[in-house]
Amino acid sequence: MNEKDENYTPEPDRPLTETENTVLHGDGTVVSHTEQITTDEPESKRVHPGVIAAAAISAAGLILLLVWYFAIRDSRAGQPVPAPRSTAMDDLPAGEPLMGQTLTITPEQLATSGISIEAVGEQLAAEVGLTASTGVIEANAYRNTPALTLLGGVIRSISPELGETVDRGEIVAVVFSNEFAEAQSRYIALRTETENNRRNYERTQRLVGINQPGRTELDQAAKQLKAAEAALAEMQNRYQRTTRLMKIGAASREELEQDTTKLRTAEAEMTEARLRHERAGRLVEINPETRALNEEALNKLRSSESELATTRQRLILYGMPPDRVNSLRNASQVTSELAIPAPISGTVTSRTVNAGEVVEANKELLRVTDLSNVWVIAQVFEQDLPRLRVGSGASITTGAYPNRLFRGHVTYIDPAIDQATRTAKVRVELVNPDRTLKLGMYVNVAFGSLGQSERTVPVVPASAVQNIESRQVIFIATSDPNIFEMRMVRLGSEVNGRFPVLEGVNVGDRVVTNGSFMLRAEWLKTKLGSGDHQQHGS
Repeated sequence: MNEKDENYTPEPDRPLTETENTVLHGDGTVVSHTEQITTDEPESKRVHPGVIAAAAISAAGLILLLVWYFAIRDSRAGQPVPAPRSTAMDDLPAGEPLMGQTLTITPEQLATSGISIEAVGEQLAAEVGLTASTGVIEANAYRNTPALTLLGGVIRSISPELGETVDRGEIVAVVFSNEFAEAQSRYIALRTETENNRRNYERTQRLVGINQPGRTELDQAAKQLKAAEAALAEMQNRYQRTTRLMKIGAASREELEQDTTKLRTAEAEMTEARLRHERAGRLVEINPETRALNEEALNKLRSSESELATTRQRLILYGMPPDRVNSLRNASQVTSELAIPAPISGTVTSRTVNAGEVVEANKELLRVTDLSNVWVIAQVFEQDLPRLRVGSGASITTGAYPNRLFRGHVTYIDPAIDQATRTAKVRVELVNPDRTLKLGMYVNVAFGSLGQSERTVPVVPASAVQNIESRQVIFIATSDPNIFEMRMVRLGSEVNGRFPVLEGVNVGDRVVTNGSFMLRAEWLKTKLGSGDHQQHGS
């Protein structure tokens, strides 16, 4: 050993620091490796030259790798990107199954990772077989009714404001009208006239029944008829008795013949008495003077009753309740204030008058709209019309409520095509819960084909999707906040920062959005550690 070797003193062990480097390749794969770097004690120990050389080599290699990566990426710029291919699960690259695997993290990692969880929503499916369009929310014309005054006058009061809700029959305005008072007065006069005509008719009816010049003959005919009926009954009994006596030999044939002759005579007298009675009755009814008075009274009664009924219906049409009309008896009950009721239950969407204004007959005071059911008027191109029919399902979305989906059905397809836009109007009727949809709002509409229901797909934020082994996965939150399930999914094209999920999750599943990259790194680290353990074991 020379002098330098004799003076050589071995350096104490220096602490080693493990550094994990992650390199992203152009094909989307991630390669992680760990380097051990010797660190010097601060200020008390000098840096070994070998450490400096190793660090320089590593930095140069990393710079070369980054230069190569950006050069490859720039060389691909401007090239057409192929459309996403709908691949089945069986078409994915072979590898370790990813379905059902779970990842467990520590509570400290959970607290510092900033993980956010979001429920999987749904949107309209943009696939073949669906027709998409835009539309505008309009009021259901069958539930959009004006409140009118059928008589001219002065507005005394009008209570509802725009946007207020009213019930059917609720008084919304009061009009002071002279015509209304005149109609009530006319009704009272006709009612009195009708009552008088009825009493007159009843009096003439009684006069017809009183004894007139032909009444005595009728009474005599009636008496004769009764006597003939009694004689006939007696002769019938006598004839039957003689017939029985002759059968036992107690009466002769001569007696039987005499009784038979008397019976025939009684029958003839009975027939004649009945005819006289009927003729006398007809003569009494044909009294010219009494009959004319009776008929005239009947005509007046019918005329007044008809006019009274017409006036009564007019008052009801003006808005007076039927029980109020029936109670009109005298002039003290006449009023000039015409109450205008709400025609339907709904929301006041228009108001055209204020208190104190003079209005004419048939003037619209306000409009009440039932907004619980609205229409969507969509513009559909003519080439898409064969796919639709009345009854087809439709889904409506709007930017005002991006996470809500409204469902309806087609109720009308316009037979005319707009020559400028080559579209036809298609009306969709749908329920409007909580009056969420507003009139005039722009919406997106998707129609089901040939009457079938429209399709929707689950959607997840782009931040929830991670790539592992050339597969797209998401992490599902479980009941345990520290355990997450990794699930492979098949996605459609990204739209507005969200992916439609064709397979893998359902609407309502809870997926990790912010923090999913950290879970991916933890899963790769766990897998890498298990792989190294298996190599050392072998």
